Amino acid sequence: MFITGDNKGRIGVIAGLLAVSAFCAFWALSERPLDDHECYVTVTSREMIQSGNWIMPTFNNQSRLQKTPLSYWLVATLAKVTGKVDEFTARLPSALFAFLSAIAILYFVNRWLTFRTALVCTGVWVTSLGYVRYSHNARPEMILTFFVTLCFLSFYTALTTQSRKRQVVYMVVFWFGFGLANLAKGPVPIPLVLIPLFFYTAIFRHWRQVAKLLPVAGVMIFLAIMLPWPIVAAYKVNWDITVWKREFIDRFFGEYAKGNYPIYYYFLIMFKYATPWVAFVPMALITPFYRVWEKKQPIMYFLWIWFIVDFAFLTLSGGKRQHYALPLMPAMVILTGILLDDMVFIRKVFSPRFAKAVLLSHIAAVPIVAIVTVMAMLAGSRGLLSLAVTGAVIMAVGALIVVLLFAKRRYSAGCIAVFIWSAGVMLTCYTEYRNRYSPDEQLTKLFAITMAEKVPASDKLVAYGTVLPEFVHYFGRVVPEISTQADVDGLYQQGCWILVYGKKLDQLQKDSRFNLVYLSKDAVRHREYIIPAGLFHNPHSSS
Repeated sequence: MFITGDNKGRIGVIAGLLAVSAFCAFWALSERPLDDHECYVTVTSREMIQSGNWIMPTFNNQSRLQKTPLSYWLVATLAKVTGKVDEFTARLPSALFAFLSAIAILYFVNRWLTFRTALVCTGVWVTSLGYVRYSHNARPEMILTFFVTLCFLSFYTALTTQSRKRQVVYMVVFWFGFGLANLAKGPVPIPLVLIPLFFYTAIFRHWRQVAKLLPVAGVMIFLAIMLPWPIVAAYKVNWDITVWKREFIDRFFGEYAKGNYPIYYYFLIMFKYATPWVAFVPMALITPFYRVWEKKQPIMYFLWIWFIVDFAFLTLSGGKRQHYALPLMPAMVILTGILLDDMVFIRKVFSPRFAKAVLLSHIAAVPIVAIVTVMAMLAGSRGLLSLAVTGAVIMAVGALIVVLLFAKRRYSAGCIAVFIWSAGVMLTCYTEYRNRYSPDEQLTKLFAITMAEKVPASDKLVAYGTVLPEFVHYFGRVVPEISTQADVDGLYQQGCWILVYGKKLDQLQKDSRFNLVYLSKDAVRHREYIIPAGLFHNPHSSS
């Protein structure tokens, strides 16, 4: 079915692969509470709707210009439809753009190589940890990854197409994608896209073709999309844009929010996000230089430069974070897909014996590593043994089916089974990983909901010290932060409700002037740390 030109067969395979892609992206979006970084998106989006001001983002009624606003706009727009900003609405844009990234890889790789290779590359991407994890997260990372991927795929297609009309269309797509990438999380896409393209153009001497890539009209499209918001935002704050210098320049040089991670940090993240296709990563970095690839080699060079140059750029950065590596991963998974296609179907680059050994080792290793990982994460949890046994049986049956299909040389069916099986393994492991930490997030959610029930909507709640983003989201209202005892005294006498965490809670409890209304000994729990919280209110105030 992969090989024939039967349109019905192709449509069926595409529908099946897209179904797997959608399942991996949309499955259980609302299952777990929002984490702190997701709540920066949700609260900002909610306040946009409430204020009607979609230009100047605010979080907890404080200006939030650290990030470009596309993710806020998308969540706020969806909330207009759904009627609320909740887990599903917050994560839906990430799931949608993850699904679109699968479609983009399927379309462009099909134009470059073969239909079968495009299917394999897409299957590798949608069953990888990076895809599963960030399609279920409200951060703008998956939106950014889609547009960065679209930029690279459309650029190479425009550069290699023979039709001038199509070249123009693909470059328009490139420039629109480049502009929207910077609205998603600018100005990060500028170095992530332009530096690899510069190296690729310089190494392969494509300078003469640059004039055909809409350098003037394209830049105008890019600037028309990217510039209006930062200009208006900067004007609104009287051009006091030190926050952007701190976020973009100081962070890169490690002068702000330094990651303190080793030089090889992204090397580990590369393997992590490529899971369960880890065994193919070293080969994907080496084999593009084998001459036996012939017509595929220029494409593999392009993908290799995309990955390696951005990998080096991020490695040089002083502010390392694991999610920064996500936009690199489509290049890696397409390379992996090309390798896998050769191993399963062609076996021109790799000998049948070597290919068989790698594939069987991979099929055997994935369930073993997955089960061991889940057991390690859930050590001491109830039901661990039954969960491990159930998972082992399911994974073993899946692996057996895959092996039997390959043994009977039903390679197309075997490949489909591999992707369905890998999707099940990844979703199971990811779910258990999230369940490992969901109780901590659930505590904050329940505490915030309890506070919302206790504090009347007409009254004001203030936090003595820092308030968690998750609390602000689930409380549903602005919670101003105060930092001095004098502020606490004055607002308490005025009838405000006072929220206090940790050491400051002990301080107010020892002061007989303050009336404790509610106490939670585990309002916040982050792994081994348990933080109590209390709610104070003056019973003699007018409120």
